[in-house]
Amino acid sequence: MVQYNPKDWITFIFKFHKSDTFRQLLPMMFFIGIYSGAIAYLELEYWNLSEKSHVKNLTLMHTTVGFVLSLLLAYRTNTAYDRWWEGRKLWGSLVNNSRNLALKLSAILKEDKDRNYFKRLIPAYASILQKHLSDEDTAKELFEGLDLQIDHHKHYPNQVAK
Repeated sequence: MVQYNPKDWITFIFKFHKSDTFRQLLPMMFFIGIYSGAIAYLELEYWNLSEKSHVKNLTLMHTTVGFVLSLLLAYRTNTAYDRWWEGRKLWGSLVNNSRNLALKLSAILKEDKDRNYFKRLIPAYASILQKHLSDEDTAKELFEGLDLQIDHHKHYPNQVAK
């Protein structure tokens, strides 16, 4: 996930991601631009198509393209919102289940050592799950003072749950 400062958006426009997609497409974009410019030059200077008025209803073509683009953008916006809403529901479910587990454990456990262990472990699970989904390495930050054996080649949240 790309994170940026929303108050400094002008520099984000000119930064490209680490992927090489743009670098691979750049030669083709230059070629298409030069090709389109050559065709436009030939149409206007040599074939005089603007004077013969072969090109009619150019605004209709732009309207149609604009309509199709607006449908695509609306579809992408709705899909993104649905994904965000599903994540919000799942995160709320995780918070509620963690709270219920903590309440039940506080009623069952009698020793303070066990209560303090789960007091740190339950929020750590939610935090490491969030960081795992964001692809951040956090095992050393979260588990200072806890006696856990973390294998760095396995799924962190499952190890905490175990």
